Amino acid sequence: MTGCCFSTLACRCSVLLCILSVPAGATSEQNTSGEVRPESDVYLQLQPMIRLHLQNAFGGILTTGDWRAEATFFVETALKPILRRRLRKQPDVYQNRYLTFKAGYQYGTNLAGGHSAHENRGILEATSRYPLPWNLVISDRNRGEFRFVSNKPFSTRYRNRLRLEYENGQGRFNCTPYVDVEVFYDTRFDRWAPRQYESGVQFPVSSRVMLQPYYLRRDNRPSVPQHVNAFGFKLNLYF
Repeated sequence: MTGCCFSTLACRCSVLLCILSVPAGATSEQNTSGEVRPESDVYLQLQPMIRLHLQNAFGGILTTGDWRAEATFFVETALKPILRRRLRKQPDVYQNRYLTFKAGYQYGTNLAGGHSAHENRGILEATSRYPLPWNLVISDRNRGEFRFVSNKPFSTRYRNRLRLEYENGQGRFNCTPYVDVEVFYDTRFDRWAPRQYESGVQFPVSSRVMLQPYYLRRDNRPSVPQHVNAFGFKLNLYF
């Protein structure tokens, strides 16, 4: 009963975010971008404490048809699984770790012809997880990015994401709905911007496959477009 209630609440939060993101007028429409974001993630377990994470992500703007591609390589390690024991049979075994660390490199480029802006980015990341009552888990991700963007000076960005998850692992309906909020500090603007909100759910299909649809709302100011509404889908594979 609790799982059904929380799943319903997560769905209602997603709908509410969609309603709030609808532009109010013509000016807002020009400053709001609708996107789709398909993504595939491959996790290769090298040792009990070390794995590789290969990520291929795309972003397409619905109004213009412009696409951007990002390829990312991570090395990830984690402490022993001292919490979330009920998730040890899930595809992503790192979900039950208290503390995880990642270091990686990302290459991103626009796929549109003519002007192809590209970016090389170094990434350092640490995520801590804390169990709460009622099968809830809160996680805090701290991420540092070192950005080398074509035709722009070197810059850094700090990102902090706070996520709330619910472990619904009972019966045949096995999933993990979540909501999160993320803030950014960008040295290009010397300010905390933008803000990002996400709501989604993780569905384990088998011991090696997990599906993750989500909705994302981003306040992108002072960049253009000022607002982004994105619907994404991740295919996670574990080996």
